[in-house]
Amino acid sequence: MIKRCLFAVGRVTVLRGAAALLWLVLNSGLALAAESIPTVLITGSNASHGLAFVEEYAALGWNVIATCRTPEKADRLNALAAENDNVVVEQLDIVNDEQIAALVEKYRDTPIDVLLNNAAINTFRFGPLRFGKIDYEWFAEILEVNIIGQLKVSEAFQSNVAASEQKKIISMTSTGGSISDVEVPIAIAYRASKAGLNMAMRTYSMALKRKGIIVGIIAPGTVDTEDYMNAKDPSTVPSNYKNMIKAGRLAPRTAIDDMIALIGRLTLEDSGVYYEWTGRVLPW
Repeated sequence: MIKRCLFAVGRVTVLRGAAALLWLVLNSGLALAAESIPTVLITGSNASHGLAFVEEYAALGWNVIATCRTPEKADRLNALAAENDNVVVEQLDIVNDEQIAALVEKYRDTPIDVLLNNAAINTFRFGPLRFGKIDYEWFAEILEVNIIGQLKVSEAFQSNVAASEQKKIISMTSTGGSISDVEVPIAIAYRASKAGLNMAMRTYSMALKRKGIIVGIIAPGTVDTEDYMNAKDPSTVPSNYKNMIKAGRLAPRTAIDDMIALIGRLTLEDSGVYYEWTGRVLPW
């Protein structure tokens, strides 16, 4: 009887050992799976394109670091983060060196698969746009944010991107940055900033190619992030959006998904190429 009990105890010990080993294997697998979940850092995440990118990447299961200048005012972004454990909101003004350095330090050990430079001053339709009425101080601010800010953030997080699996730095530009497509003499500051961004990121892509880092340059267009095209009540659609819809100048909400798919397809051969959200290559 004693021998049988000892055998039984020994068997239980062996089974427990096997179970423990299985537990370790399974949990190691879970840990590896967790580590393989990609991470995206998005600037300008509090509204419009940026917020839409946060929504879609979060839905895809990515870890999302959503940054903006004033998180305390980003109600929709904060609500989204409260509903999704994979979304964290951080403060970042892309031309504030101290804020950039602080965020880099906080995430110094975090690989970032996609650094999505979305933050910008959009003055294509508003502001001192016409010759003879240009506010040159604002002009300089637009250039600083739209060109220098994106490049600063890209260089600051370059090591994080290099440590990731996908290794992608993406800049949101504009079709307004195409020099050969200019047809009317307006939006000089905005157009100059986007053309300058295109040149900066094109040159940057050449420097990073040997490191295996892909630099994407994508013009998102004006995306219908509020999905006004499918509004049940037409009276809720702002008049400027009605005009854009009528003129066919508004990209559908699904353009965000199309850009995420485009980003996912980018290889080193595509680095530094100027793309429209549709995947069409744009003229410089």
